[in-house]
Amino acid sequence: MQDKIRIIHSQEEIEKRINALTEEIRSLVQDDELTVVGILDDAFVFFADLIRALNMPVQCCFLKVTKHVEEDHTNILYISEFEPLEKNILLVGGVMATGVTLNYLVRHLEAGGVKSFRTCMLVDKPGDRRVDIQPDFTAFHSDESFLFGYGLGLQNQYRHLPYLAIKE
Repeated sequence: MQDKIRIIHSQEEIEKRINALTEEIRSLVQDDELTVVGILDDAFVFFADLIRALNMPVQCCFLKVTKHVEEDHTNILYISEFEPLEKNILLVGGVMATGVTLNYLVRHLEAGGVKSFRTCMLVDKPGDRRVDIQPDFTAFHSDESFLFGYGLGLQNQYRHLPYLAIKE
């Protein structure tokens, strides 16, 4: 049986938002060199479209976040091969819900001596927030439980869809 899905944000809506975001980002960065860091896995499609739409030279790298739940707390680790020292960083992610992981990444990367640091999320879910942190740039706000498509996976499926959707 085919899954029934409902499109929440179309491919055209996503493209318009990315174009608007890149205008905002370019106006802040201006002539400074920008290092765009993508958080794998959910951000890879958004990341690719965003850097192409920026239409400026950027350094690109990725980091992978791993969470280990132990008793009543979660250990967050990230793996990356770039040096943040004196760089203008734009951290690009898929979904920001509780903010715990993003807060961890921001604190650790800023401690590496960055020149400037900004965050950009495809989807922000402020109703799920557990820490006081907001992304600098956001394509969409949502209260939906499980958005998928456009790089976001649902049980590691649907990442190939060109839009954001939910199951009905």
